[in-house]
Amino acid sequence: IFPGDPAYEESRKVYNRMHDLYPIMIVQTMSRAVLKAVVKYGALHNIELAIRGGGHHIAGFGSTHGGILIDFSPFTDVHVDAENGIARILPGARLRDIDNTLCQRGYVIPVGTVSDTGIAGLTLGGGIGWLLGSLGYTCESLIGADVLLANGTIVNAEDPAHEELLWALRGGGGNFGIVLEFRFRLSLLPTVYCGTIEVFDESIEEIFKNLIVYLNEYCPPNLVVAPLLKVVNGGRVCKLCIDFCLSNSPDNREIHQLESYLGASIKHALITRNYASWQSWSDEHFSTPMRGYWKSVCPDFMGAEISTSLLAWAKSMPGENCSITLEHFNPSRRINQAVSCALPLVKMHYGILFSARWLVPADDVKYINWVRSSAECMADE
Repeated sequence: IFPGDPAYEESRKVYNRMHDLYPIMIVQTMSRAVLKAVVKYGALHNIELAIRGGGHHIAGFGSTHGGILIDFSPFTDVHVDAENGIARILPGARLRDIDNTLCQRGYVIPVGTVSDTGIAGLTLGGGIGWLLGSLGYTCESLIGADVLLANGTIVNAEDPAHEELLWALRGGGGNFGIVLEFRFRLSLLPTVYCGTIEVFDESIEEIFKNLIVYLNEYCPPNLVVAPLLKVVNGGRVCKLCIDFCLSNSPDNREIHQLESYLGASIKHALITRNYASWQSWSDEHFSTPMRGYWKSVCPDFMGAEISTSLLAWAKSMPGENCSITLEHFNPSRRINQAVSCALPLVKMHYGILFSARWLVPADDVKYINWVRSSAECMADE
């Protein structure tokens, strides 16, 4: 696809509309011979190559300006090899493709929380999701891959001769090669109890402090809790959404214990036992393409007093498409300890994600400054 072709304008766009990039050519193919030729051509002429899976990365890595874009987004096949306990997935697959295929067969791999996300970038970046405590990060389920290297050869990453490559693909980012197929270890689909607890202005501070203590000291591995702060009603009301996913609990007692520890009257906005439907619960907040800017901070420990700072930054949000998400990596988990991976998060306890999304370029400075100021303040605490 070249500039001027009817499909070019739509094909060049990525999730974050701040990245207005124009490749000189977009290649959509799974032909290994063609891909080898593209890599060779790019190297020979010193042309930048960009690889796109879902194109969902906030930093715009799924395209290039003046380079060649290899776009895998049309190639979304997910094959279940039940006999060997493996899912074989093409690099254009998104999380909804995987969940739709695997869940109806009674299987799952731990993936992220927005169904429009691409499996390729998620895996290479680590992969945090609702089954983190029981099944680990996405990259920890990666057992093999076909990878096109910069020298034009294709290797199997699970081959003992390439064990360092497989280690790097597990959360190391990218630029180690072009993954043509991902192979994941299948896990049985767990029973789940998922939902969100909504808290508004008058009760937020007390409940948020209690929640942080709970996460520090009491949260069991099979319960993933993801608190999110935002503003509603035109920015006049601060709202705390405590999203949760409990796995393989016969009586849901862990949720009752959580609610008891929060120590205030709470409201359930949603309860579901359908894992596949819960996987798209966050879509309305994050899936629609807009302009966006995000930053994360990973503190070693979070005292309850940090809730005051986070609430102050939440109340200064410039719009309703901003949020502060607390990611709890739950160091009590004991899953996949034998899996060697490049992901630094496996040694961390928390992540704080400051995200802002908006529509018009005129608002860029306002939203970017809020994210930067918030993140820098938290990094200094």
